[in-house]
Amino acid sequence: MSPACSGVPFCGHGRQRSGHGESRDSRVTQQTLSFYRQTLEWPSQHHQAWASRTQHDLADDERHNAVWKLSGQAIAYACALVELLDRGYTGQTLALMRAVHEVDRLLVAVNDENEERIGRRWLANQEVRQRDARDAVQRYVSRISEQMVAAGQEPPSQDVAELSRQLYGGMSAAVHHQRSIVDEAIDHESRTMIYGPDPRQSERLAYTEFAGALIQEVLITVGDALSFLWGPGFYQRDLAPMLRRFQEALDALDTHGLLRKLGFA
Repeated sequence: MSPACSGVPFCGHGRQRSGHGESRDSRVTQQTLSFYRQTLEWPSQHHQAWASRTQHDLADDERHNAVWKLSGQAIAYACALVELLDRGYTGQTLALMRAVHEVDRLLVAVNDENEERIGRRWLANQEVRQRDARDAVQRYVSRISEQMVAAGQEPPSQDVAELSRQLYGGMSAAVHHQRSIVDEAIDHESRTMIYGPDPRQSERLAYTEFAGALIQEVLITVGDALSFLWGPGFYQRDLAPMLRRFQEALDALDTHGLLRKLGFA
């Protein structure tokens, strides 16, 4: 592995693979992407159903509309990510992954009734800095933790803001075209570069597994937003069972183990 690979997601991941290994990687990649696609149909259907049934004027500057529109944006970006991965793109998807993470953080902030300023800024078509959205998410988690302690439950130990910074920083390397990211698409010995779909099945699988954490983030944030829109009962009846099924799938892929290995968690 070259020095340029230091700290880069997937750099040098599984370059030497047998024909059997390549076939297995391809099969798992396609099965996983199919599962992601089917899973994303769930929030899409509930999202569209709310718009079809609500009496809200979707053009009004109100919190319900901001939550609904940003939820749809998160779903759309997640679907686009799955399609790019399905076509075989790898390193190029990191920029879109960062965009998915950005809209998720913004959605959490806008969906929080204690963060009115951020919601007002977004509805006024003003910029909401990612740092402000990240801080709002941390305040939300802190309030939830306090409520859990008061109820005698164990609060989450993970520093959400720090984890968010780690994820964002890793994906930002691609957006800023750092050498380490660009070098990942180059074979210096053969003097060639990957311009389109990645021919390395192991790389496709690695990026597909990594995307699972982003898809899960979308399901959680959009699910929470849909709970606000649909009202009491939606979480236990519709959201919780779906999240459990998706978590079981991630456990089988060991996505979080991959995140830890890559330094993202």
